[in-house]
Amino acid sequence: MSPTPGRPVATTARWLCQAAPSARKALAQWEAGGTTPLTVGRHWDLVEIDFTLATAAVTRLRDADRHIGLYLMGGMEHAMWWLLPLGTAPRLTGVPGIRPRPRGSELFAPPPGKYRGDRVWVLPGQDGDAWRTLTAPDDLRHAAETGMRLLDRKAVTRCP
Repeated sequence: MSPTPGRPVATTARWLCQAAPSARKALAQWEAGGTTPLTVGRHWDLVEIDFTLATAAVTRLRDADRHIGLYLMGGMEHAMWWLLPLGTAPRLTGVPGIRPRPRGSELFAPPPGKYRGDRVWVLPGQDGDAWRTLTAPDDLRHAAETGMRLLDRKAVTRCP
């Protein structure tokens, strides 16, 4: 599916809904102002990352000029959920602060471009087909590990 010129959010919504048990119901729930469950393992894998660590990872990815795919931020939950290419989440098993979500689990998500249920999608790379290229798991792992080391160093230097 190619992005629709001038309508990247709508195109992203249709693409995300392919992971729902029913794409039609998912779109209807979003149009009604709600969130909808998306199923992990249908079209992508998912990892949950501590918000502070994820923020550090985003910084590291940007600094290294690595591609950042779409991800979901949750404020009150202090977490971010990253969509990864199907079959790749196990590569992040054992990384502190990262929890691969099992196949078949659900991610309750708002529609792209809307803040719902204290969650919002971050949609970097809206040019061309970049909007649906997911973050490479090895890049995310390296960024998270580097970010963790930097966060640990900052915590040590702040202690009296």
